[in-house]
Amino acid sequence: MSMRTAFDLWPALDHRSKSSKISSVAVSEDGRILYLGLSDGQIEEHSIVCNQHGVRTSLRARKHIGKKPVQDICHLHSAHRLALVCDGQLLLLDQESLEGHSIPNIKAVSAMAVSPWAQYPPRIAVAMRANKRNARVMVYEVLVGADAGSPFGSSALCVSQANVVESLTIKSMAWLGQKVVLCTSLRYMLLQPTQGTSTQLFALAEDAPSPTLVQSIPSANLAVLLMDEVGVVINDSGQPAQSALTFPSTPIALAASGLYILAACTDGVHVYDRTSASWVQSLPYPPGVTPSPGQSIITAYNNKGSCVLFSGLQKVMLFQPIALDEQAKDLLRAGQYEQAINLANVCAADGAPWAETAFAQAALMLLHELRFEEAMRILPQCSLSLFQPMELFPLFPSITAPWADQLPRKGYWGLHRPLQPLDALLAGQTQPQTRTLLEQEAMQSIAEYLLGVRDREGVDAADGIDTLLVYLLAELDDDSRLTSFAEGPQKVTPDVVAGLLQRKGQSDTLAQLYASAGQPAAGLALWKEIADENQGAEGEKLQRQQSAVQRATKVLLNRHAAPTAVMLTYLPWLISASPKHALSVLKTREVDDETGLKLVRGEGASTDLLWRYLDYLVCQQGSSQAALHTELALTLADVALQLLLRSQSSGADMEASPASSQGHQAAVKQVGDPALQEVQGRLRSFLKQSSRYDARLVLARIRGSPLWQEQVVLHSKVGDDTAALRILAIEIEDMVEAERYCAEQGLKGGQATHALLLDMLLHPGQGRPPMFAQACHLLAAQGADLDPLQVLGALSEEMPLSAGVDILSHLLCERLHRHRQGSIIRSLHKACSLSASVDRAELLSRRAVTSEERACAMCHTRIGSKIFAVYPDGTLVCYRCYKKSEPNVCLVTGRDFHISPAKSSEKWPD
Repeated sequence: MSMRTAFDLWPALDHRSKSSKISSVAVSEDGRILYLGLSDGQIEEHSIVCNQHGVRTSLRARKHIGKKPVQDICHLHSAHRLALVCDGQLLLLDQESLEGHSIPNIKAVSAMAVSPWAQYPPRIAVAMRANKRNARVMVYEVLVGADAGSPFGSSALCVSQANVVESLTIKSMAWLGQKVVLCTSLRYMLLQPTQGTSTQLFALAEDAPSPTLVQSIPSANLAVLLMDEVGVVINDSGQPAQSALTFPSTPIALAASGLYILAACTDGVHVYDRTSASWVQSLPYPPGVTPSPGQSIITAYNNKGSCVLFSGLQKVMLFQPIALDEQAKDLLRAGQYEQAINLANVCAADGAPWAETAFAQAALMLLHELRFEEAMRILPQCSLSLFQPMELFPLFPSITAPWADQLPRKGYWGLHRPLQPLDALLAGQTQPQTRTLLEQEAMQSIAEYLLGVRDREGVDAADGIDTLLVYLLAELDDDSRLTSFAEGPQKVTPDVVAGLLQRKGQSDTLAQLYASAGQPAAGLALWKEIADENQGAEGEKLQRQQSAVQRATKVLLNRHAAPTAVMLTYLPWLISASPKHALSVLKTREVDDETGLKLVRGEGASTDLLWRYLDYLVCQQGSSQAALHTELALTLADVALQLLLRSQSSGADMEASPASSQGHQAAVKQVGDPALQEVQGRLRSFLKQSSRYDARLVLARIRGSPLWQEQVVLHSKVGDDTAALRILAIEIEDMVEAERYCAEQGLKGGQATHALLLDMLLHPGQGRPPMFAQACHLLAAQGADLDPLQVLGALSEEMPLSAGVDILSHLLCERLHRHRQGSIIRSLHKACSLSASVDRAELLSRRAVTSEERACAMCHTRIGSKIFAVYPDGTLVCYRCYKKSEPNVCLVTGRDFHISPAKSSEKWPD
């Protein structure tokens, strides 16, 4: 049974003559003229008329050519000629008058091939015997416009000839691009006529089938090499181009027509798809045409493939190709969807306009057969100008009803019923499990298709498509893709899918859709509801709340997505839910200071948010209001105290350890709470940098707390150096900071800070013992800045002798060092003074002697009684030249005496 009807077979001609048989056949390029070569040396010209009822031929002309059969005949369309082989000779005839001549010096022609492509001028390849060991192939160009009856030289030209080492006769050949394929009884060869070279195709084993014939496929620039029941398709390089064709028996003849290869076998004509090597159709011979054993069948076809002729000795059959789109329709009607799609794919590659219609028609028919995945794989091959995704809306009327009036009315080829709702299509499925699986497959496949085409340019009803996509993804419980889709650019109408998403627990996604659709208030209300709910497991609930807060923040940050009024409505909720995100909104949206402060001071706002927002206003926005500076300092101090209290309570367990209290404090200081370190660092930095806050008010807030460094800064601000030094030296025993503080105050003009520190170390008070070691260290480092008498006066009468020795030894060593240093400096100054006196005396003793003959070293003018100048190196110049340059630079030598002063040892020339 045929897969499809690719050709109609019509009896074309019955040559009823007892004196002659048909020996060759040709057809014109337009398929309207049939040429017959007869066994009695005549040729006949018949007109062909085809209609829906059959084929009718009529004899137009007859011409006697020779006494022997016409072996081959070809039509040269572009040259309006016929090429014939008769009695071993090549003849050229005019297609109108059938007048012509033979080509001289050509004998024993065994095969002929005409170039199938539209070439100017057309070429003929002729094979003949050159000698017993060689065959010769000659290529002629037929000159267009030359008179066929004129001498040969003016109508055709031999452009190349090549000898082929071949003892057997070349029995068939065909053009393959610019090359020629030759066939003998033992081998196939590929000849390059212009170069005269040939190569053997395939190394055949001894028991391999012998070559039979070669057939070109002009439309694809391929050729079929026949070996028994196998046809090998090769390209112009001689390499196999696709799967081989397998015939039921050895073909007697081959013909090519478009996508198809026709093989005439003993049982009929078989049609194959050359692109897939698959069998398509079989046509039995009509009565009286079946070849007897050993009888040949002759084929002829035009390059377009619109007319294919098979001829026996008496009858000619015409194979009329069915239009490819009609073949596709027949395949679809028969339910052969795969074959129809393959045919459409091949034709689409060649630019056939009907191929997209075939894709759409096949997809719609597959939908009715519940083959959803196959249908959705086909639809992307349709352009949007032919098939719009919204044509699938009838499958889901409950969701796509708002766009029902926009549906296009297209019938395509009219092979399918109008698309019904998915429930109606599945109504015939009685098994619930099967119905559920098919419904899932339909939704999944349609969702994949819509996701792939929704971004194409020219999509209609994009909002309806995106809304349907949300419905499908939600029904499929594909939460990850649904969330990703909602976050990206889309045009969903949220109200249509709101109920479904809430039932599916996708309120977060619904809120995102509302926000994207320009309804931020509805989206923010949903996110607030999600963040405030207390249902579900703790981990899942926290994750949902964090997601809601993050998405709401993203919307509030965008001034285009959330107007100011909406932002101010939901900002108090965000402040209580996530101060960190609220602060980013306050900064980005540039809320005015008064409104922002009112929000961060309101109920539910944290002190952490307050100090960070105040820090933003003061330090980043540059506010100069003293009240804000003071409030920032007080808020930072309060937060630091709270964190200290929390840190001390969390470290209560450590007090039971053997470590000392001092070691515990050091550990807390080093390890500490990161939040506490941040706040303390910010507070300390702000207290140092700002001068607009009320230092006494802040000091009163933190006095007596462990915020020692901050108190030092504040005491310094109010000018209480004693309190600052007492904290550094006595309370926290940080001598490095204490000495640095003294040094800073000394630079500011405070000269008594070191003495004050020393007195504090020796008399700490509050029942504390004197800190002699620290005092000695201070004397060793800063002794030069302390008055010895003042130090002695500060020593206590109860001080141990050992401690006094240390202090006094430091003082004596320092004083002795200063005395010796002074002596050395004084001696150095004396030496320098004496050296300068000697140099001055040497310079004063110098003299310059001149005469009337002495000339200026620069302009060589005699000095005579003129004013002159002498440089420190003794160079003498006239005063006029001396004034032309700097006094310290010699014009003659270029020496700069500021850089290289003259030495007293340098003698002036006399």
